[in-house]
Amino acid sequence: MIPTVIVDDEMPICDEIEYLLEPYDEVKIVGKYNNAFDAIAFIAEQKPRLVFLDIQMPGISGLEMARKLKTLKNPPLIVIVTAHPEYALEAFDTPTVGYITKPVTEEKMAGVMSKLNCLLQKTPPPPKADVNRICVQAGGRIMPLAPEDIVTVGVKDKEVYIRTQNAEYSTSFSFQDIVVLLTERATARDKFVQVHRQFIINVDKVLEVIPWFHGTYYLKMADCKTEQVPVSRSKIRMIKEILGLK
Repeated sequence: MIPTVIVDDEMPICDEIEYLLEPYDEVKIVGKYNNAFDAIAFIAEQKPRLVFLDIQMPGISGLEMARKLKTLKNPPLIVIVTAHPEYALEAFDTPTVGYITKPVTEEKMAGVMSKLNCLLQKTPPPPKADVNRICVQAGGRIMPLAPEDIVTVGVKDKEVYIRTQNAEYSTSFSFQDIVVLLTERATARDKFVQVHRQFIINVDKVLEVIPWFHGTYYLKMADCKTEQVPVSRSKIRMIKEILGLK
């Protein structure tokens, strides 16, 4: 798998890029960011192999961010995604290997992915260790929670919560940390799916699939609150395959 981060100041564009990457089974989205500083911190810690990066963003530009990433010990490969092709020459002093002008289309993505596959498959990443426990907090206590007991992980009022069948817990992990722990590690990754930018689910704990408007779905989960979790448009096909929907 190729751990991949998408950075754009507009979340709908992040979602669209994720949707266009869905046919490429070798790509695994591990983070989507609207803020360059948050993205840099995550990339420095988690070391993804690929970043799709917008140029014009608040704070620092995508080109400035790309130059900062270049200083990392193992900088990711970068695909610039922008409405401003005049910046193409400036991007060549960064780890940029591809350039897509907006609007991003299937054809443009296919062209850059053909090039990337040749580069990325030369140096496969080392396998990640299994995750055995995730520490959660309740009533001032810290408890190690087995992944198989987790039903849903979500974000509410900017706080991350983890729900089991019987209880809800808080955690010091960020949502993106848990995405990596549950959807990338060898033992957990077959059970857990990020179905929305604010939700991860245990696919073994889905009670009901609820059709919604315009071909979208909600998933009723077997957690302590029987939460109804929305499925992002980019995840619909994957969820249908996992749950055997036609």
